[in-house]
Amino acid sequence: MGIRRSLAVLATAATLMGTLIGGSAGASAEPVGADRAALTYYVSLGDSLASGFQPDVQRDTDQSYTDKLFAQLKKTDANLRHIKLGCTGETTATMIKRGPCSYQDSAGRTVSQLDKAVDFLKVNGAQVKFLTLNIGGNDLGVCFQAGAIDVNCSLQALKTVDTNVGRITSAINAASSTQTHLAGANSFNPFLVTFLAGAQGKVTALQSAGGQQAFNEIVAKHYKANHFTLVDFAAAYSSFAFTPDVDVAGLGKVPTNVARLCQFTFVCGALQDIHPNPAGHQVFADTARPAL
Repeated sequence: MGIRRSLAVLATAATLMGTLIGGSAGASAEPVGADRAALTYYVSLGDSLASGFQPDVQRDTDQSYTDKLFAQLKKTDANLRHIKLGCTGETTATMIKRGPCSYQDSAGRTVSQLDKAVDFLKVNGAQVKFLTLNIGGNDLGVCFQAGAIDVNCSLQALKTVDTNVGRITSAINAASSTQTHLAGANSFNPFLVTFLAGAQGKVTALQSAGGQQAFNEIVAKHYKANHFTLVDFAAAYSSFAFTPDVDVAGLGKVPTNVARLCQFTFVCGALQDIHPNPAGHQVFADTARPAL
């Protein structure tokens, strides 16, 4: 992309340690002076997708799509650093107001993820080459309980996402340099797993697609208005492909979108968890790279 400007019920809250610089609690001290001036940055924002939560170890890891994307980006810029701010359990509201995670801004104040990002963008200007964002999955996820979708809850969640994602993307756009490449992801549909739970589950899976489509249209609107390039996570997982059926070991014939969900998340295995596995995160990273 050229110079710009012309979305689980997610598990354990992430610990803050290691999320601020490069995702490593043991990161070395930042360079100073002329060495610091040569640095460039990739800032990643979001929820457990960005922080790399893995249910098999019950913690954030370096297997996130943001870590894998950083590895790709660094191949062409040895000075690039990853400012990894994603927070497991984050919603659009807590991203703005502060929730599971908190951060220190350049003045030493305890702030939200959004405020941290805005502060970092303002302080570092054009040295921030890339920024990615995914948020809102937890807003909609709480409306899925006991294998059913609460329609009223979903409608309210979509209104909240509309308001908050607009605020988040606008603040990031206003704080960033015209040299910073902004990319925002939509959401895959984890609730397709209900397709495996009998006739009513198939109905629920079909219903979930409507809410997912509405969510993705909302975030896409705000990305476009605020100079973000859309990263289509839904397409990467074929989330709307209910045909054709494909064979999956142990499951028989299932729709393409269900097969992809089983392939790239923990949801069809023993853990029954919607988080992407390392292969699923790699798919997301490969999808995001062209947007930057």
